[in-house]
Amino acid sequence: MAKSLKNVVSILLLLFLAPIIIATVQTPLFPQEKQQTETKEVTPKEESNAVVVYAAQLETKTAVAEILEPKKAFVYFTHSHEAYKPILAAKGEKVATYHPENNITSFQDQITAQFAFHQLETVILGQETTGDARQYNSIRPFVEDALAHNEYDIVLDLHRDAVNANIATLKVGEESYAKLYFVVGGAHPNHKWNEQLAQNLSDQLNKLVPGISRGVVIKSGKGVDGVYNQDLSKNAILIELGGIDSTEVEVNRTIAILAKAVSNLFHQQITS
Repeated sequence: MAKSLKNVVSILLLLFLAPIIIATVQTPLFPQEKQQTETKEVTPKEESNAVVVYAAQLETKTAVAEILEPKKAFVYFTHSHEAYKPILAAKGEKVATYHPENNITSFQDQITAQFAFHQLETVILGQETTGDARQYNSIRPFVEDALAHNEYDIVLDLHRDAVNANIATLKVGEESYAKLYFVVGGAHPNHKWNEQLAQNLSDQLNKLVPGISRGVVIKSGKGVDGVYNQDLSKNAILIELGGIDSTEVEVNRTIAILAKAVSNLFHQQITS
């Protein structure tokens, strides 16, 4: 009797466990483990690192965009016929210090290209002046009109100085440069602003190539213009680019340094 009862209990227990055994065979007891083998989860440490890298990239892009924000330069030539004797000689022209075509305006493309390389948008005044003794007065309406319709971060009136090579040339090893010289008119309300900007740019130039800038001079009083149209903008500077003996290579080399110095000047203002 006891044996029969035991057999009955065994049969009932087997019937009860059968569905569980079948379900276990068909479905793993730990389905999460299977999911992990198919798709690798990102650990908290890896997720944190990924966020940091992405944030750093965004911060870098933002900083670069801020530093390299294009600045605008307005360039013109009051004495547009000022020329360089070596350049005229190389072109077979009569050696002189003034020429209607082969003059300082011939460097417009070089100026635009070098400034653009350093994220500086350049607008160059193409209007010729009358060529008489009143050239600052003659060009003034064109400069005034340009400044009235646009905002520029720097305004450059480029000239060729009348000095010889011993004053206007800098030799650094095997290379030579056309020196730069800054002239500020002291007879107008903006002159302190103009002087500070000229001095800052002169300092930047000499950091890049020591001695390339001859410094800043303030001119006012009898016998000089004293304004040089710098009253039209606090950002205006008159620059003497080399002298009568400067070569094309020297002038081009200096223009590249000038573009870099202007770029550095704005970079310093952004990060300070």
